[in-house]
Amino acid sequence: MDATWVHYNLYSMTTPRRLVIQDARPGAFHLISRCVRRAFLCGDAAEHRRAWLEQGIKTQVQAFAIDVLTFAVMSNHLHIVVKTDPQRTQGWSGREVAERWGLLFPKIDAETGAAGPWAAADIDRCVANPAWIETRRARLASVSWFMRLLKQRIARRANAEDKVTGHFWEGRFHSVALLDDAAVVSCMAYVDLNPIRAAIATTPETSDYTGIQRRIEARQEHRKAQAVLAQAPQQVDLLVAETARRRADQGPEHGLWIAPCLKATAGQLDVDAYLELVDQTGRLLRGDKRGHIPAHLAPILERLHIDVATWLDVMRSRGRFLGSAVGAVIHLVSEATRRGLKWVIDTTGIHRDRRQRAIPVTA
Repeated sequence: MDATWVHYNLYSMTTPRRLVIQDARPGAFHLISRCVRRAFLCGDAAEHRRAWLEQGIKTQVQAFAIDVLTFAVMSNHLHIVVKTDPQRTQGWSGREVAERWGLLFPKIDAETGAAGPWAAADIDRCVANPAWIETRRARLASVSWFMRLLKQRIARRANAEDKVTGHFWEGRFHSVALLDDAAVVSCMAYVDLNPIRAAIATTPETSDYTGIQRRIEARQEHRKAQAVLAQAPQQVDLLVAETARRRADQGPEHGLWIAPCLKATAGQLDVDAYLELVDQTGRLLRGDKRGHIPAHLAPILERLHIDVATWLDVMRSRGRFLGSAVGAVIHLVSEATRRGLKWVIDTTGIHRDRRQRAIPVTA
């Protein structure tokens, strides 16, 4: 009788991307890409390129069947946490596929250089070609295409600005499968805390070019609207009050282009619980003390089967979400079997069931 082993250690190994990500299967993934030689090609005098990257991610989210859960654009590398939904593309008509592709490749005016939408005749011509539509439909569900377009465009733009040629990025990108809700929440927090861990920010709200900063901004707008409504009616202009009422009714994450917290965490955490968890964890990281997660937040981690004692160690250390997959033992076993491997590597140890270094499973 054969045995499948799920092996844990602190060293990642190269895994073919086709084993980690299959475009036809939904999943959640941590995507990492570094600048060539890990140089600060998006830092120092090139800080504005971080804004280019965030805008590029935002634009592509509008076209792809991929939800961005959070992101962190650093000076020499990029983190994105995504969920794929390949079935979503099957509900798109041929015209919608063409229109979405047009968002990625807008028509450029020869005189002004301005980007614009495709003409109706161009869309009709594409819709009349079923093979073209099905090829683009598949690409709009592909993580590889998502990262390819994002990185190519930034590389070309940066090289043109620097008047150089050659590689901007170090290889393609590394991908880590997030196999359950605990893995997703942990990885989101890990990515959102990157600027604090790197000592380039002191709080989540000052962590520029991150998903956590965008969530905080949206929630602050919602709270401002609630504060307006809490004032006496005679103290507030009618138009201001109506605007505030609409904003308050829209919820604390209205207008976000990244996935709302409840959707990102499969209903496990609303935005207030998630932001408090990240904020309190960040405070402990900044203090450089062992510390403890506040008692009222510990049940959140326990509900997700996250080892509370390990949480801070994982959030404090670097490189812990760079293995092959993150998940509970049962999910790691299933993933190893799906890939046809003897084991998959999880370098985090974040789950409560990770008390043994190897778990044999008879097949």
